[in-house]
Amino acid sequence: MPELPELPANARIGVIAGRGDLPLLVCREARHANVPYLGVLAMQNDTRPEIESLADHVDWVYPGQLSKAIRCLKRQDIRHVICVGQIKPGRLFTGIRPDLRALLLLSRLRERNAQTLFTAVADELERHDIHVLPSTVLMRNHLATPGVLGRVRPSRSQRLDIELGLRVARETSRLNIGQTVVIKHGTVLAVEAFEGTDKAIRRGGELGHGGVTVVKVAMDFHDMRFDVPCIGMGTVESLLAAQAKVLAVQAHKTLLLDREAVLDACNRARIAVVGIEIPPPDAA
Repeated sequence: MPELPELPANARIGVIAGRGDLPLLVCREARHANVPYLGVLAMQNDTRPEIESLADHVDWVYPGQLSKAIRCLKRQDIRHVICVGQIKPGRLFTGIRPDLRALLLLSRLRERNAQTLFTAVADELERHDIHVLPSTVLMRNHLATPGVLGRVRPSRSQRLDIELGLRVARETSRLNIGQTVVIKHGTVLAVEAFEGTDKAIRRGGELGHGGVTVVKVAMDFHDMRFDVPCIGMGTVESLLAAQAKVLAVQAHKTLLLDREAVLDACNRARIAVVGIEIPPPDAA
């Protein structure tokens, strides 16, 4: 398993929180790890309000308010942050409120996708002595492990679909298109693009009339500071809607949120859940 860095000792930690359950889970894990001070930058209209009860202090900002975000972190003397949770894809066009610093950052980007945007933001934070930690630094116990994770095992034909899905997903993720593909009987039904994982799964299920295999991977040389693949109950709902039969995820680089509930729901629906160990790109 790839080595993850340790949480800096006695550090005041900031969480830059998007939507979904992951920011709440990371905050709870920070409390279990006895982090001495936990500050949160919450995204207006994205972050769940329950996060207020889990942090020592919460500042609410809009996506794009980069200068305000830096001021808030510095005011709390936070030098290490974790970026977790998504921003709704459409918010990059309709909900962002870029300040001058963000506008200058955007003007320097030739391509605008999650990877380039978050990398540019992380580089800007580093310029202000605010270090971005891997988003999994507190989540080791929630990472998928290799092998069959539930009680249902994939058939031989489904394993062949997994192999095809891995090849396709690794290529589409390399091109920054998407990290999820839906396969049935050797046919690629859907490739995740701007719509996100859940809609891609549902689209593939509709096209294949159920019985599909879903494969989700991380990018080669994936920047674990942000945008780590996640599977939660929302994903399970999409799998059920698509009448999926298999979910294959990359081991060590995919977070299983609410692991027991996810696997229990998949077991009851007779969905095989498999962790696939992928060698690094430079390996033979």
